[in-house]
Amino acid sequence: MSSDEDSETVHRASYLLYPDDGSEDTAWPRSTDLALLVLNEPIPQHNRSLFSSIWTRATHRICIDGGANQLYSLGTSDNTLHTRIPDAIIGDLDSLLPHVQKYYENHNAVVQKYHDQDSTDFMKGLAYLDSKLERQSNSCVTVVFGGLGGRLDHTLHTLKVLFNSHTHRNVVVVSDDNLTFVVPKGRSRILANSQVDGPACGILPLAGQTVLTTSGLRWNMHEQVSSFEGLMSTSNIIDRPCVTIDTTAPVAWTAQFRPPPN
Repeated sequence: MSSDEDSETVHRASYLLYPDDGSEDTAWPRSTDLALLVLNEPIPQHNRSLFSSIWTRATHRICIDGGANQLYSLGTSDNTLHTRIPDAIIGDLDSLLPHVQKYYENHNAVVQKYHDQDSTDFMKGLAYLDSKLERQSNSCVTVVFGGLGGRLDHTLHTLKVLFNSHTHRNVVVVSDDNLTFVVPKGRSRILANSQVDGPACGILPLAGQTVLTTSGLRWNMHEQVSSFEGLMSTSNIIDRPCVTIDTTAPVAWTAQFRPPPN
């Protein structure tokens, strides 16, 4: 995510996962770290090739509590257990299986337990990542696997964390069938890759009422009031490779995500 001189935010969206060096806008942003956070949800078969690619590219690899169980399970199923050792396992560790903890500790992963119950494991993991970054946290793209499936309270909390941190962190969440991130207040361009993005998408006003103007969608809006209680743009369609959103408050952008076959 970057801003130009006119304060327009450009979000590379799935090009952060599949960079394209043919254009500066779609290439990997210069002087930017890549972090991978693994939450406690199974990594679907159709996302495993992408997971492998992100793991290889990442400079920071952190499992959030039971996310280490998911990494361990994946490693035993595809014979990568010994080659995918996380830098750290972070959280209150109430979900971390003892044999998984022992294995990764024996392979020099940092296992750090936090007793604070006023922040969730996801928040603890992001704070730990911030402490390890040499530059500002907004110079790092954080790709999160999990967090938007399973229990509804966990899903809502993941969205809350995205909203609360979007001004100083660039976080994208990969779930079973979607790619989700927060679009800030103001004007934004979202670069859509027709090979993996969409066609369905949604703009979710979860930070309160906003006024939306869009282009590049099947059903665009012009100064449309949108709120959780009122109108929301769901089941919209991406019609162009560049979607613009003008919004008076932050909104969540979510789109169908179709990784290419392995």
